[in-house]
Amino acid sequence: MRHHIVLWKWDPGPVVQRRYTSGHVNEMVYQLSRHAPNARVIIVTDDPTGIVGAEVFPLWSDCGQLKNATKDHLPSCYRRLKLYDRQTQREMGIPLGDRIVSLDLDTLVCGPLDDVLNTSGLFVGWGLIGEYHERVYNGSFQMFHAGTLQDIWGEFDPDYSPRAARQAGYLGSDQSWLSWRLASKEGVRSIDYPTFASYPMHCLRMGSFMKSHRLVFFHGRVKPWDKEASDRTPWVKRYWRDADVLSE
Repeated sequence: MRHHIVLWKWDPGPVVQRRYTSGHVNEMVYQLSRHAPNARVIIVTDDPTGIVGAEVFPLWSDCGQLKNATKDHLPSCYRRLKLYDRQTQREMGIPLGDRIVSLDLDTLVCGPLDDVLNTSGLFVGWGLIGEYHERVYNGSFQMFHAGTLQDIWGEFDPDYSPRAARQAGYLGSDQSWLSWRLASKEGVRSIDYPTFASYPMHCLRMGSFMKSHRLVFFHGRVKPWDKEASDRTPWVKRYWRDADVLSE
């Protein structure tokens, strides 16, 4: 069984000010080459210019114009749900039963990922306490076997599903639908703190970095390549090379 780590880069349009570059992609590929050397890395993107060291797969148009049901101005990532489609997996060269990992670019990889990638479960994600639910899953990390959880995409209706998930008390775009669908399934596993850490909630608020961290998610305003991050928490530069140079 092989792991296929999927990264995402696309133009989010005029609503979202934050832009991701090929430099950010290449840095993540470098991190993964150190800490998950046996994994295959795939970049799903609408612009492969400047990307090196990983395979590139063209971004699909499905759900590209679908707005975040929580608030229109927030990022919309519904298009990531198509990764659960078996035909899409086949086109990406992912064999049935292999492990698929979806990972956000604004993540620091802080150590070997063997234990993380070998965590068993129908779905393995980063679980958090939701505003209305005891457990929700952030979209920053998703891991599942190819060919499973087909309903995540197959039963997603762009005209109905985002609104229904919001009315059920799940916030966000793709992660709201994902959390709602996973709530009733057995075999769903969560990797929690300190293996997974939130930069704004844990590293800043608690003022510490732990050697047991494996992934640190920068899901807020500050990103690992921002000078503000390396100034406030100098340890960031141990894991993100040339943070000042890559800042945009």
